[in-house]
Amino acid sequence: MASHEIVDPTEQTGRTTRQRLVQIGVPLLSVALILATIGGIGLHTYRSTRAGVLGLTHDLLDSVQRYVVQDVTGYLSAATTGASFAQDFIGHARSASKDIAFYAYGGSMLRLVPQLQSFYLGDEKGGFILIERDPHGKGMEYTQLRPGADGADGVFHHDFYDEHGKLLRSEENPADHYDPRDRGWFKSAIGKDEISWSSPTLYETTKQLVITSSIGLTGTDGSKYAFAINTSLNLLSQFIDSLKIGKSGKAIILDRTGHIIAGHDFSNIVARAHGDPSQMVLDPKTQSTFLQVYDRFRVRGVGSHAFKSGGKNYIGIAENLPTTDGWVLLMVAPESDFAAFARTSGRESIQFSAIIVALAAILAGLLAHQSRKTDRANRELKRQKMQTASEADALQRLADTPDLFDGASEPLSLTEALARTSHARRVAIWRLLHDGTALICDDSYDSSLDAHSGGFELSRNELEEFFKLLDAGETVNVAVASKDQRTAGFSRLMMREAGTTSLIVHPIRGASHGSSGVIGMMTLEDAVFAPHLVYFVDIVAALAAVRFGAAAETTTVTSESELLAPAPAGLSTPRFDEALVRPPVVAGQTTPGAFPSVAVMVITFSDPVMESGEGPEALLKLIDQIATEVQNIARTHELFSVKVAGHRLICIAGCTAEPDPSAIRRLAEAALALRERCMMLLSAANIEPIFSIGMDFGPALGGELGQEPKTFNLWGETVTLAELMAQGAPDVGTIEVTERVYQALRDRYLFRSRGSFYAPGSGIGRVYVLATRR
Repeated sequence: MASHEIVDPTEQTGRTTRQRLVQIGVPLLSVALILATIGGIGLHTYRSTRAGVLGLTHDLLDSVQRYVVQDVTGYLSAATTGASFAQDFIGHARSASKDIAFYAYGGSMLRLVPQLQSFYLGDEKGGFILIERDPHGKGMEYTQLRPGADGADGVFHHDFYDEHGKLLRSEENPADHYDPRDRGWFKSAIGKDEISWSSPTLYETTKQLVITSSIGLTGTDGSKYAFAINTSLNLLSQFIDSLKIGKSGKAIILDRTGHIIAGHDFSNIVARAHGDPSQMVLDPKTQSTFLQVYDRFRVRGVGSHAFKSGGKNYIGIAENLPTTDGWVLLMVAPESDFAAFARTSGRESIQFSAIIVALAAILAGLLAHQSRKTDRANRELKRQKMQTASEADALQRLADTPDLFDGASEPLSLTEALARTSHARRVAIWRLLHDGTALICDDSYDSSLDAHSGGFELSRNELEEFFKLLDAGETVNVAVASKDQRTAGFSRLMMREAGTTSLIVHPIRGASHGSSGVIGMMTLEDAVFAPHLVYFVDIVAALAAVRFGAAAETTTVTSESELLAPAPAGLSTPRFDEALVRPPVVAGQTTPGAFPSVAVMVITFSDPVMESGEGPEALLKLIDQIATEVQNIARTHELFSVKVAGHRLICIAGCTAEPDPSAIRRLAEAALALRERCMMLLSAANIEPIFSIGMDFGPALGGELGQEPKTFNLWGETVTLAELMAQGAPDVGTIEVTERVYQALRDRYLFRSRGSFYAPGSGIGRVYVLATRR
């Protein structure tokens, strides 16, 4: 390859680098500056807005906190204020009318305050009365503990009233030694003026959790009493859930030990604790925000606290509830609930910024695209100029080629020029025989090996779809030839061995008997720039058509006189083995030794008895006819020796001390004539072809051995390879030859490639099938 044809694809000039920086770097830098500016403004706005939002949020939450605490305190005031009122109202009632005052007060409170469940009154002597809601209706149930006679166990007497105060029924049931003085609510309140709160308990009649507030009172006669009120925690939780804390804020009440008194999702809390108040604590998985607020409350005390959980910002508030036994109200709300306007403003700012960025990106993209488009156009122009210069250089070389239009010369310059210009792996020129039944390869050039070959034959019978494609007369470009039905056969026969993939088939048109005017084709395998070389390929096709026309006017078949040129002087007449003729023709004296250019043909016959049902007489007659034809052909083509060994027939030409260039041609003609005569004789005898032929050409050792009559023998690699060719012939009746025979006869005969073979001692070689004369 010339030095000017070597191109380094990695080479980058300084000018190209600067162009790319200008084309891509400047637009990207502009967009980056715009993004940085917008980002800085957005960050400053975000920080300012967030600071204002946080301040406003804290103010709002403080207001919400006071509102919620006030509402919860009001909810619990029925138990706190009511207990204080009962202390004064019932305590000043006469002893005989305490029950009436208790029932009157309790009935009024239960009818007016829905969160209250029941009222207790116990004295220091063990007396106990109770008023509660009827769990099965809207009325009231009055219960009194009555002592038994003569020290027997007491009973509970129940009177049931409807909502209008009408007595419905009365019941009694054993008291089971019930004594109010043993109860916690009694012990914590007796003799005290302050309200006491008990832990949450499960109220049996309603199956709801209640909390009991109790206070002590003293009667007019100095008797000590304990008054208690049961408040429903379920209703308290419903009340807390009904409070509006932002959009999605939640609240919960804990006692001093961290147990849940009431709050959001209270029913699930009770279910999780299986109704056990001692197990009603904050769950880290579902109540993590409340847990964080409670932890901050225990460290920092009451107040609001901002924190982050699960990637979201929250604000939590902890506040003690007055008139309770150390209860604390916890509230949690997302910061976004109080900053909707800021979020909307931020969203709009982002949208406006995105529009600006999109416009800037579009402008930068258009600028970069236009710059790259211009650069690609310049590269395409440069490439086209280089391609035009390459085509002009190739045409100039073709014009300087001597005998370009001589059909008898090989078209080496055409295939090389086309392969070099199209960067194809392999280029071949094929000639269509006049009857359109076969394609003959005039020349095939492999650019990777820098090697020429030719003489291959493609039959229409073998590649019917490929010939139909050629008959259409259109240029075809197939990316994967092996997967296209039209070119799969050609890929299998010609491309598989070379390992090529893509195929371009370009027809050669000229004077032809067919309607399409196709007289041949050019094939380009793995061509890189072939689609851009239409005109150059057309020019090469036109040159090939001219060559085909010139070859048709002269002749491409070697004249019979040239093929049958007499052997060099001093050659003896043909020597025939005694098995072929009696008496034997005694040859002239031959100097034994090494012969430089011996042509050897080995014909192997299968057993004719197995191929035909004829009797021995008919077979012997057929064999005699074949032997006679062999003798005639040997004399006609002046072969040196013909010998028979079992089912093998060995024909030799060129046993001379000096090289005999006509020996291989004479043996090839003898092979074609012998194949034709054997075919005719076997066909007349209704026998399938039972022979195959192998040929080789090269040096060998030989000479006459023994006493008179002496026997001529030849041995060496040439004889061995000829026999291997006969044994490895693809089909019966074919002539398989070595690469040495192909190289010697390729300009006069047509061959078909058979691939490679391995011969012991010789290595790997190529094999061809001799088809016919050119």
